[in-house]
Amino acid sequence: MYDIYIRVSRLGDRTQDEATEVYEAQCRDWASRKGISIDEVEEDTDVSGSVAVAERKLDRLIQKVEAGESEGIVTPYLDRFGRDIISGSVALKRIADVGGRLVCVNDGFDSTSPGSKEIFGYRMVTAEAFLDRVRANYQVAIDRKVAAGAYVYKAPFGYRKDEAGRLVVNEREAELVREVFERRAAGDDIGKLTRFLREQGAISVYSGKPLTKSGVRTMLANRAYVGEVSIQNGTRGKPRVIKDFHAPIIPRQIFEAANAVRGAYFPQNGKLASQVKLPGLVYCATCKRRLRISGYRAGGQSVANYACTYADCPAHASMKASKLDAYVEGLLMTAVVAREPHVGAVIEGDTRYQDAMTAVHEAEHVYEEFRDSIELQRELGIRGFADGLRVRKEALELARRELAKARPAKGNGRRGRKGRMMTYEAFLHEYERESNARLIDRVVLKPNPGGPGGKKRGPETRVDVYLTGSDKPYRPTYAKLSKEDEEALRRHSESLRQARAAHTG
Repeated sequence: MYDIYIRVSRLGDRTQDEATEVYEAQCRDWASRKGISIDEVEEDTDVSGSVAVAERKLDRLIQKVEAGESEGIVTPYLDRFGRDIISGSVALKRIADVGGRLVCVNDGFDSTSPGSKEIFGYRMVTAEAFLDRVRANYQVAIDRKVAAGAYVYKAPFGYRKDEAGRLVVNEREAELVREVFERRAAGDDIGKLTRFLREQGAISVYSGKPLTKSGVRTMLANRAYVGEVSIQNGTRGKPRVIKDFHAPIIPRQIFEAANAVRGAYFPQNGKLASQVKLPGLVYCATCKRRLRISGYRAGGQSVANYACTYADCPAHASMKASKLDAYVEGLLMTAVVAREPHVGAVIEGDTRYQDAMTAVHEAEHVYEEFRDSIELQRELGIRGFADGLRVRKEALELARRELAKARPAKGNGRRGRKGRMMTYEAFLHEYERESNARLIDRVVLKPNPGGPGGKKRGPETRVDVYLTGSDKPYRPTYAKLSKEDEEALRRHSESLRQARAAHTG
């Protein structure tokens, strides 16, 4: 079992043939031809080859080799592994000392081949010398251009350059950029955003071809869209940031919200996933990971299941989707009728998302104000200033994590794919899914205590539902309902029954 490592110094500057997906495909092709299994793929994007191994994802892969959990590392080129003679040599020695293997599939390097140490040394010397020359020449050129007000990189999608090299907003493209950021802030995954841009005819400014997933990730991470430019000044990891360098396209709040989104949900079976009501909300109590959507045939029809499909989970949880959906629906109805505080906060207008965005903006302002203060640096000294910077940076990261947890409210004017109007049943189903996503933080499913072949236990003993904003599972108290509440519950249940009957009839 091997791992793949890919590093690119400037993700956006790469052509279609140099996209991280292409590099991964090349490594997987080599592994397939050699009959080798691949375990993990790690990417360091926008990371220089001179960065220490300990500060890159490469270090964890080397640790796996040292622990005997991996036989070696596969990478597309040797200079993707690194461009520093000393750290590169130490990393290779760590791999070789435990009998591991480093393979660079596109330039023929194999650490198990005769003379590999000499070849590695020669190539690292060349790579590092090349990097030093590039840095020196590059720094002189960009300092001169920035002083004249020019944008020193390629104009990102959404901008163009005027005669003096300054960025000017391209309004047609800028509208697409705004929609991409807003969709990402609402939770859309990278694949969906890539397809959207391709449908709109968006072309990469680097390759002249339709944008790849790598290009969309670069777009979302590019602070040029908030009017900033980062200029390298010769000190690694400490670029000079110039705000309000050009006209922004994206407000800072939307930029932060889009970049707070993590862990996009990819169901195992897309067709079955469209039928369930809790997509992306159900987790395995054993391994803490999201359950996927699987299915089986019964009575000539496909039946959806929530199931843990991870091979390393010691006790997989699974349950028929209709059973779990119905149980959670009943629990939510009870919470609504009982006026449970967390549900009430969402229904009456939860401001957590907007509050979280404001908190990120304020934390960012405090961090940057402290970081850029020359007076504080002199007054506090190196150690005191570093401690203060660390505290404020941690506060900013905490605010961003809280923003990632909050969900923006979604509108109801839903249309089907490609703009087609939805049927009432489809609208009702989509409305229920969105309501669940707003009201529920997560549903934790425990495995059947009797094992796969044991007696099936009901959801009452196996399901914990965490409502939005609560850190404890909801435990309803079944008090006697008033006549008004009973009538409201009866009308709601009847409307759902009639809608489904009309659809099936």
